[in-house]
Amino acid sequence: MIEELEIILETTSKILQKHVNHSLRQNIVSENTDILNLWNDIEKNGLPKISVKEKFGGYEIPFFSILPLIKIINNHGTPLPLSETILSNYVLSESDINPPNGIMTFATDTKNIQIKNNMISGDILSIPYLNLSKNLLIINEMNNAKQAILIDEINGEIIHKKNFLAEPRYDIRVANLNIAEIKPLNDKIDFKFLGAILRCAQMIGAMEKVLDLSINYCSERQQFGRALSKFQAIQHQISDMAVELSASSAALSAITDINLSDNNFNDIAISKIRAGAAAGKIIAISHQVHGAIGFTKEYELSYFTKNLNSWRNDFGNESFWEEFLGKTFLEKNNKNLWEYLA
Repeated sequence: MIEELEIILETTSKILQKHVNHSLRQNIVSENTDILNLWNDIEKNGLPKISVKEKFGGYEIPFFSILPLIKIINNHGTPLPLSETILSNYVLSESDINPPNGIMTFATDTKNIQIKNNMISGDILSIPYLNLSKNLLIINEMNNAKQAILIDEINGEIIHKKNFLAEPRYDIRVANLNIAEIKPLNDKIDFKFLGAILRCAQMIGAMEKVLDLSINYCSERQQFGRALSKFQAIQHQISDMAVELSASSAALSAITDINLSDNNFNDIAISKIRAGAAAGKIIAISHQVHGAIGFTKEYELSYFTKNLNSWRNDFGNESFWEEFLGKTFLEKNNKNLWEYLA
């Protein structure tokens, strides 16, 4: 499995190095042939179905094992919902729904959902890259049971969210939209926890890139006759970024499976808290050391920091998961606080 995954990671890096650049990130539209060429290469190598069951044409690699792949995808700043496609296809497969070909995305939230006669109505919120995909995963809870819903043809009032995100996000209001398939969500899956893991891996991949950009810029930029990297204050700031990144990576590495157990829930919560806190510090420091150039659209730093700001809030921000840990400690533990934390 390890050797197979190494080959997949190497292949992915080559594909992304070939296709992805900052110009591509500034033109994320379905009419962009470079976007289509990138996706075709990705799909040809089977990456979207890496965690899908073999009976559905996938590789059936456990989801937690492909987190290094998620990091690479977002370290390159891939302007496609490849991470979302991988997770969506995994959830569909585990719920015994054959994932469709093509780009896939999911809704991070819903409101006023009603299902009748195999049709869905309501508000489907904060959907990444809906402009590139007609395939959509919705997780809906009805009568205390969760359902995996596949939509394969979008039709409704689409609203482009105007915010600070680098990736395009959309809300959509639908009325009697046809459901391609609907089945009970596998009871071994919690979509919120999976989404949190996904965003942690994405943040770490992006933070690695932000650190590299900061190191390179400070090594090249001259001030008072010497490189910024020679100033002790800058060295301390870069070190702080590296420490935050290392702590986040260590927290994510503690997740070795995704079974629904209290220990895994705690590990996921700690990882999301740690990655979110690190993202906030790394965003601030990286823009400090870059100065004004870091905020410009033409320079790639802001693409990564904007996404970091988005992902740290998806599937629960730091406050949400801190409260989760506190409730877990009070309700399910007979240890003292220090034993619990240690």
